[in-house]
Amino acid sequence: MSCILPWINFGTNIYGRPRVCGYSDIEAQWKHMFEKRGLPWPPTKIEDTPKEILESDFAKEFQTWNGKLEKHGVKEQWNNIYFREIRESFLNGEWPANCGRCKHVEELGGKSKRIDENDMWHDENLIVETEYPKHIDVRTGTVCNFKCIHCSPNVSSKWVEDKEVAIKYGTEYVENDNTWIAKDNDFWNQLDISQIKRYNFLGGESFWNKRHNEFIKRLNESPYAKDVEIAYVSNGSLKFKNMENFKKVRIRLSVDCAEKAGEYFRYGLKWDDWCDNIKEFPSNFDVSFQWTCSNVSMFYLIDTYDLLRNKFPDIRFLFENHVTEPYHMSVQNLPIDIKNEIRENVEEYFDEEAKEVLPFYINHMFEKDGWSEKGETFINYLNDLDKARKTNWRKSLCGLEKALSGLTLS
Repeated sequence: MSCILPWINFGTNIYGRPRVCGYSDIEAQWKHMFEKRGLPWPPTKIEDTPKEILESDFAKEFQTWNGKLEKHGVKEQWNNIYFREIRESFLNGEWPANCGRCKHVEELGGKSKRIDENDMWHDENLIVETEYPKHIDVRTGTVCNFKCIHCSPNVSSKWVEDKEVAIKYGTEYVENDNTWIAKDNDFWNQLDISQIKRYNFLGGESFWNKRHNEFIKRLNESPYAKDVEIAYVSNGSLKFKNMENFKKVRIRLSVDCAEKAGEYFRYGLKWDDWCDNIKEFPSNFDVSFQWTCSNVSMFYLIDTYDLLRNKFPDIRFLFENHVTEPYHMSVQNLPIDIKNEIRENVEEYFDEEAKEVLPFYINHMFEKDGWSEKGETFINYLNDLDKARKTNWRKSLCGLEKALSGLTLS
């Protein structure tokens, strides 16, 4: 049991701190490493920490990791103790604390990111330290033009307009000015583009980031472009430019629901414009829809899948993500009668290929009764969003509203 990514992929979170990939639980990993050494987590303030601990190699490596990429570049961070200990755990046949999400998916019968990446990159020599990452996985900050109802102001700058609603429902809002990724720092310039074969970008919305756009233009014009793959998770609302010279361009378009329900869920989306934009993608783009499982999107899954498969028959529909926070948007937060109906309809509708992936989402849905705890919270949350945005979920999500009408919240 192993995962290829700690040996080939260097990722960042929105605050500029390194991680293995977008599914990493970096807090769980550092907590494990601190406690293994008998140190308190969260770390004590510097002024309260004994000198012998501050001067230890472990503390210095933590401070380097915590110093963000604007201070310590990719090459310096690549063999940081964070990466080394994750590699060591896999070499010992153990799940790192960092990788609980994939572990959970596999335990419920799903196909995890670990399995997908291992299928794609299976011929690497797995040692504790390597020279330089082959892949870069960059979270390009929080700048975004949408405010999806399962998102938050910590991830979307547009959501800051409604931050009071998010805070009311449990979000610990942390102001982020995106300076590490947006300003003229060394991050983009110090990347060794002769070594990197794949770039993954995730926002916010990456194409709203000026420094990202400048880098892509420079990379596209470089002699290395013909050997480089670039990949995006995008809301699909903007034009993709300066990409004609790359070996491959992969676009995963985030989708939850279609038409009116889609416009409500992904606030800022104009459904007809979005569909027109997809039709204009160049032929060398490898485009797919990436569906995120939530209580709302699961209810509308068959409608969404059916519409998109008929409208865009050549574009794959991927089931690869699920909402964990905020919990009131989790697929677990549905009444049992609706869950049973969803399971019956999904098992009857989907083909065998989809049925290899969907059991995780069905099993996860029934893993916990969220409705007795968060059903009322979910309804109140939508009502408060409507007040803030001048929307009406009962009209936009009329199918869900009808299914919920008459049900008790316990």
